[in-house]
Amino acid sequence: MGTRKPEKDADGYFRRSIELPRGVDGKRRRKDIASKTLGGLVAKERAVRKQLAVEGDMRTNSPTVAAWLDYWLNDVKKQGLKPRTWVEYRRKANLYIVPSIGRYRLDALTPAHIRGLHEYIQNSLGLSPTTALQAHRIIAKALEDATREGLVFRNVAKLLDAPKKDAKAVESLSAADAAHLLASVAHDRDLALRIGIALLAGLRQGEALGLHWRDVDLERGVITVQWQLQRLPSGIEPPRGHESKQLRGGLWLLRPKSRAGWRTVPIADELRPYLIPKAGAGPLVFEGLDPRRDARRWELALEAAGLPHVGLHSARHSCSTLMAELGVPEHTRMAIMGHSSATVNRIYTHVSDAEKSTAISGLGRLLLGQGHRA
Repeated sequence: MGTRKPEKDADGYFRRSIELPRGVDGKRRRKDIASKTLGGLVAKERAVRKQLAVEGDMRTNSPTVAAWLDYWLNDVKKQGLKPRTWVEYRRKANLYIVPSIGRYRLDALTPAHIRGLHEYIQNSLGLSPTTALQAHRIIAKALEDATREGLVFRNVAKLLDAPKKDAKAVESLSAADAAHLLASVAHDRDLALRIGIALLAGLRQGEALGLHWRDVDLERGVITVQWQLQRLPSGIEPPRGHESKQLRGGLWLLRPKSRAGWRTVPIADELRPYLIPKAGAGPLVFEGLDPRRDARRWELALEAAGLPHVGLHSARHSCSTLMAELGVPEHTRMAIMGHSSATVNRIYTHVSDAEKSTAISGLGRLLLGQGHRA
């Protein structure tokens, strides 16, 4: 190294520039290296000089953010993400990240550029902090992989706070409204089963629509959740290595995205009469029902029952909220709902079937015992 000992800069890094052969245009070129420790800087300089001695030159140019995102999405991440997640990453990258900071070189990014991305989304486009947060998370993941590949020496997205998610009240039905809704659809076997599965088992829409009759075990009194029905955009297929089955059009059966999604859910006694397949029934419990028509049937059922409109996903919130009101412990609720997090995953994977059955039985008595709203 040089005779003068380098000093840390304002970011806390030791830096050194190594002269490279001049370019074809005659201009001087250099390789910039940096490390948080002096020893790390020495090691990096030795590696660069060793490569120069063997190869005589080395690449110094860094891709732009736009170029890296294109490579990252199509070559690094496409096989590791769920198809719909990948589509959303690509859409948000093209709509928000590339127009804002796509032209900058990857190794020239600073926290100010990331802050500018937040401001572009919220101020220039007039979108919510939640959208800015989603874009922040995508660029942070992309920069993390760029750091691992040696394209940048730090992830600048981690050097500033991410935007705060919008505070938004979660919609759910009260016990009285949920009971009234169930009573109002009792005459329609298929609809009663579908709404009962949502309110008394807490399955996600895709999990309910992907439910097979072979996954319904009345003898044991459990439903096994192991498939999700999803609509994928035209031309998008599940990643290689992800077990999937194409049904019709853009509808696919996919495995749940996490281990928490693979679970058994007790069958409420009130649902048992509906969970007997008709003669000639297809393999799916809700054969031929796609996500759009399913959501529309939910809306019409609410309207017919004289209830205010809440989204279909609110049935899951209602299921969880009502179990909480019954005093069901959080780890038991999470095991039933298929929620996962780093802090509770270890706990809820050991929840017993008896605990879950007790919770579901209490929920069934609460809702089906009320009948109609007061």
